[in-house]
Amino acid sequence: MKPAEIRKLSVNEIEAKLADNREELMKLRFQQVTGQLTDTSRLRLLRRDIARLQTILKEMLAGGAMAPEKTEEPKRRGRAKKAAAEQEEPAEESKPKTRARKSKAAAAEEGEA
Repeated sequence: MKPAEIRKLSVNEIEAKLADNREELMKLRFQQVTGQLTDTSRLRLLRRDIARLQTILKEMLAGGAMAPEKTEEPKRRGRAKKAAAEQEEPAEESKPKTRARKSKAAAAEEGEA
């Protein structure tokens, strides 16, 4: 069943279809266990229909809001966040935050002195 068709139904009709699909799924599972089921793809279709019905029912009960409107910028992580910050404010030249490593020879000379 397509989502557009489900949305045209009332809440009671959706709940009735949900109950029917669950019952049919249970019967098909029994048939599969006993080896009587020939069309196993029907199990997958029923599971998806049940999920679709549940999703649309939940949307209707929540007030029909499909998705919240995005009013703020998406959150950025890692490099994307740093790049966005650099674009907004030009970075001032500053000292590097990490110290440069000394070579082993320079460290040995310093240790002897």
